[in-house]
Order: sequence, then structure tokens, then C-alpha cells
Amino acid sequence: MKLITCDRSTYDAAVMIGSFARTFADINLDDCSQDSVPIDYNTKETEEVRINLSSSGTSKHKGKNAQECVVDEKIKFVGEQLGKIANALEQFTANKTPHLYKEVMSMEIVGFDDNFLCSVFDYLVGRESVAKAFLVKSKKHRKIWLQKFSQ
Repeated sequence: MKLITCDRSTYDAAVMIGSFARTFADINLDDCSQDSVPIDYNTKETEEVRINLSSSGTSKHKGKNAQECVVDEKIKFVGEQLGKIANALEQFTANKTPHLYKEVMSMEIVGFDDNFLCSVFDYLVGRESVAKAFLVKSKKHRKIWLQKFSQ
């Protein structure tokens, strides 16, 4: 994915008039052809085309292309970091499920039926924020919550 950038004055002008839309006429397709993959992908021909493109190097936007590469690398890095964060959150949530089950089923001692507690567990698994609140509560407050839930 390519990020189309512009200078600060162009950006400020677009923000002031509220127009962020671009047409194909606004995009210089010559700059984007270096990283594109042809439909009939052939490695040898593609390498020859890339060599020809890079060796011709007389583009008036050569500095801009280098800047775009830096921006693309930064965006790629941020995307990878967001992916790692998402994976960590998924693992954190997944690892809490057995703990939630144990805590809900421990309320059987207080006088709640096993089938009822299984239903409560299923409910809480689907509602993460409610489950977190349930886990934080004391036994006394969990009992009150379960009594309200049963009604």
C-alpha cells in the first residue's frame, strides 16, 4: 500500500477547505510503478523492468520517492507494532478464561446451582468488561450480582 503525501501548505489548504478527495488526475502514476506487481507475474521480466526503472533515475520527484520510502517504512513498522499489540491483547484475554471459569464455579459453595453457574460463565465470556468487573468483586458482591442475574 502506498501513502500519498504532500507538503505542509497543500495539507493545510486541504484541511481548511475540507477536501481530502483525490482523483486519478491528482496522482502521479509514474512514481508508483516501481513497487507494483504485474498481473502475469514473471520474476525475471519483473527484475529487468525494476533495473531499467532504477537505472533511468531521471525523475523530477526522486527526492520525494526517497521520502515516501521512509514514510512507507515507518508505516510498515507502526503496522507491525499494532499487530504485536493486538496479539498480546488476544493472549491476555485468552489466558483469563480458565481463571474466570474457576472463579465463577467457586460460587457453587455459596449456594448456586452448577447449571446456573455454567450459564453465568457463558454470559461473562461473551462480555469481557462485565467479566472483568465480576472478577474484581468480593465474594459478597459476587453473590449479590449473581442473585440479580438470576432474576
